[in-house]
Amino acid sequence: MTLRISAVVPTRNRPDDAAPCAGSILGNAGDDFELVMVDQSDRRRHRAGPRRLCGDRRFRYVRSSSRGASAARNVGVEQSTAPIIAFTDDDCRVSTDWLQQTLFPLRARAEAALVFGKVSIPDELKGKGFAAEFEPHQRAYYREFPPAHVTWGLGANMSARRSMFERLGTFDPLLGPGSPFRAGEEYDLAIRALAAGYKVVNAAEIAVFHLGVREGDEASKLMRGYGRAVGATLTKHVRLGTRKKQGAVPFLVHPRCRKGTSERRCGGSARLASDWLVACWREPICRSASRSIAHAESTRTDEIGRPHGSGAT
Repeated sequence: MTLRISAVVPTRNRPDDAAPCAGSILGNAGDDFELVMVDQSDRRRHRAGPRRLCGDRRFRYVRSSSRGASAARNVGVEQSTAPIIAFTDDDCRVSTDWLQQTLFPLRARAEAALVFGKVSIPDELKGKGFAAEFEPHQRAYYREFPPAHVTWGLGANMSARRSMFERLGTFDPLLGPGSPFRAGEEYDLAIRALAAGYKVVNAAEIAVFHLGVREGDEASKLMRGYGRAVGATLTKHVRLGTRKKQGAVPFLVHPRCRKGTSERRCGGSARLASDWLVACWREPICRSASRSIAHAESTRTDEIGRPHGSGAT
């Protein structure tokens, strides 16, 4: 049977989350989809939970020695077979029509290649700490980049065409949970997709619940990590010279640096809109990582043998 869609879930050392997440996906109707769970767990006992689902022929369990959610998703892309790939995280729960809803925006728009859905915290967990959320506002971005002040989509509820990955390459393994920079992988992919002329759709009707609430110091640490990772992601594209046809990526340039403004008045190139991005640029960890990311983009090869960065930026 030809599969319509593949779901990919990375997990590591969280069997109590992974098994219910997989169960919620397998609760979707039909047998024309597959779930690929990529398990990076260190110990055998952590692998037992999701492996119990192997009796369902729609479920594929893949052990991986890689580290980080982006690396696991890349394994999932390689191991999956459908033309559409949906992603969520092991601390999320999806609705019984999640896969069906995910297919609609990509089928409706030929130019759409990347879709972000709504990510919510259950009512009973609100106020207990911090967890990433995403409420879509503008329906789509096409031939433009989202402004810096709006929230971008999350990898916890994201889908893409396989053909986009074949052209642009997959996720940057230096970005995302479990990597040197613990977020930003979905920002990076969206920038690359928009720069390549694809449409990015935000779909509130595609919804998941995010249960991964952090409290106290853990919440503060997570939020700081998000800021640093997004700063490094944007710094990467400044340093790589990511462009769109009309000029520089607009959210990376200070508002006073408008078209026609003199170089002297603007104060030179890269007057960045976000103070935290400027700070990140100056931090040794961000300088080092942005060089590493740029090197990885220029030297890594994707599954069709081209340099990973070719066509991406």
